[in-house]
Amino acid sequence: MFRSSVILLGACVLLPAQPAPDTLVSPEVHPDRTVTFRLRAPKAAEVKLAGEWTITWTPIPMTKAEDGVWTFTTAPLAPAIYGYSFSVDDVKVFDPRNRMIKPGANGTDASAFEVPADPPAAYDIQDVPHGEVHMHWFKSTAEPGATRRFLVYTPPGYDPKAKKKYPVLYLLHGSGDTEMEWTGYGKANVIADNLISAGKARPMIIVTPFGGWPMNSRGGSREDAFRRMMSFEDELLKTIVPAVEANYKVDKSAHARALAGLSMGGYQTLYIGLSHPGAFAWLGVFSAGAGPLFTDKLGPWLDKEKLAHSLDLFWIGVGDKDFLFKDAQQLDTNLKDKGIEHTFVVTPDAGHTWPLWRQYLTGLLPQLFQKKTS
Repeated sequence: MFRSSVILLGACVLLPAQPAPDTLVSPEVHPDRTVTFRLRAPKAAEVKLAGEWTITWTPIPMTKAEDGVWTFTTAPLAPAIYGYSFSVDDVKVFDPRNRMIKPGANGTDASAFEVPADPPAAYDIQDVPHGEVHMHWFKSTAEPGATRRFLVYTPPGYDPKAKKKYPVLYLLHGSGDTEMEWTGYGKANVIADNLISAGKARPMIIVTPFGGWPMNSRGGSREDAFRRMMSFEDELLKTIVPAVEANYKVDKSAHARALAGLSMGGYQTLYIGLSHPGAFAWLGVFSAGAGPLFTDKLGPWLDKEKLAHSLDLFWIGVGDKDFLFKDAQQLDTNLKDKGIEHTFVVTPDAGHTWPLWRQYLTGLLPQLFQKKTS
């Protein structure tokens, strides 16, 4: 008994001292909607903060305290979900004190936080019936040898055994993002839940595919870039759409099919939607336009009579601080010159950011699959 006590005592003596828990808070959202960021990096020579609220993700120098903690406090921010990241001596890092992540690919992932809205915003989870999100894996034709997936949102009350059929929105992401972006960060499923439950949008299925290309295929001419961007055109039309229509209660008519996307996904929406009249009757283009890459490609498809017959809605939105603003203006001009009916929305003081795209989706969903009044 005595010998066992000595061994136990020795074991206790040899245990290393445990460090005090790090109680650093970052980010800290204050009641006045200012936000304080903190990063413990005592050996760093320079730390900067880049965030979505700056519109252009312009790096902001942080201030170092004697304890090695770098800090920065913003001005009051508008209610939204924002992405951000630190740069420690020119190396991008996540916020180690924050579990909320903005998903992405090729360096577009980041930390994230929310400045709450009161009343809750359309993207906030509310006490309403919720739909479900399903994953589907398939062999890619756009990237031979690869396995890709698409996500399918089914609305509250969806019953695969019922006779009711639903319209479908195919929702495309931007360059550097993945099929997870619209659900994980864009909150498309939550926005749909809230709008449908409030009677503001028709119950619909939302499909978010991966529309990127292999990273080892970068470089080359504009034609090469265009070809890569559109490499999943056949995959969308010949693999994904048929798979959705075979496995879900879907109305297969063109007037029950919509296509929308942001940035690269907006370009894909323009090209696929306009070059396949009768495939999608509802088009939504977020933060994209007819720049040099697309002007010559769109020309043959800008047929006033054909589009008037095949399109129920052609909606285009862009922020006036977006680097693609002039491209979007050019698209608007081209469409006006051709006499093609469309809606063109310019949002003041907005850039190429997710707070704007959530806003656009919230505004677009109630317009989809409604009967034309004229």
